[in-house]
Amino acid sequence: MTNKMIKAGYLVSYDYRYIFTSLNQIYKHVDLIVLCYDKNFKTWSGSNISIPEEFFLEIKNLDVDNKIKFYKDEFYKKNIQPMILETEQRNKLAEFMGHGGWHIQIDADEYVYEFDKFITFLKQNNHFLCKPHKNPVNINVKWITLFKQDENGFYLINPIKESCYLATNYPKYTFGRKTEAKDVFSDHFLIHQSWAREEEEIYTKITNWGHKNDFDVHAFFDVWKKLNKTNYKEYINFHPVYKNDWASLRFIEAPDLDTCIQKIKTSYKQNDIKFKFSRKIKSILKSYF
Repeated sequence: MTNKMIKAGYLVSYDYRYIFTSLNQIYKHVDLIVLCYDKNFKTWSGSNISIPEEFFLEIKNLDVDNKIKFYKDEFYKKNIQPMILETEQRNKLAEFMGHGGWHIQIDADEYVYEFDKFITFLKQNNHFLCKPHKNPVNINVKWITLFKQDENGFYLINPIKESCYLATNYPKYTFGRKTEAKDVFSDHFLIHQSWAREEEEIYTKITNWGHKNDFDVHAFFDVWKKLNKTNYKEYINFHPVYKNDWASLRFIEAPDLDTCIQKIKTSYKQNDIKFKFSRKIKSILKSYF
């Protein structure tokens, strides 16, 4: 019998407190949730982090249907590049979540509003779960990146050019959430709080994440700090690694994250999702069913 479970996995680190907004959006729609963290409370760069016991208690209180499991292991290794360690941790998380079904890996600061539409899409395509090794697919969604929050509101990357991998039927990760599976691009949106954090958190993020060796993090930190409502329109093609991905910024007036999410839902509507395949890929897929 084909395993048709829908499983969601989180890598929990210094940004653990954002996970509750994300969990509330997905909890009732998935069969299993795994929270994965370093047992020594280390980042991939070897920095120490602290996750209070209250966090774990709050998660247990939230878990009314007993869907959530914790997986801790030693994920930091000295002199190994952070992105290599991230990829390794994602693979170990996938192994812990178990073989078969749809695997979703989502970060603590990612919010998939109207998640039920994404789940409906996966269930309508459960035939991809029959022989995943022969027909691996990786589902991409559009990334709405929040770049900064201040007393006036939120600054969003505009237009939306970025996408991220969210779900796969064959979780063999090769670079972050990327696999060797066929890429399938959907129109579903995912909000990434990413850079819209307190100054101290941003510094922790850019000095510990998987891309920290790809650009001058201190120079970019200064760029981020200087952004405000009077100069945000001057930020043109400013992505630290992939220049054209961040063409400009859009401002949304909102006193808090929940209000911002509601306004984004109005501006970026989640439509029903359909696979987008080239004719070549369609012909290949037909040979497997």
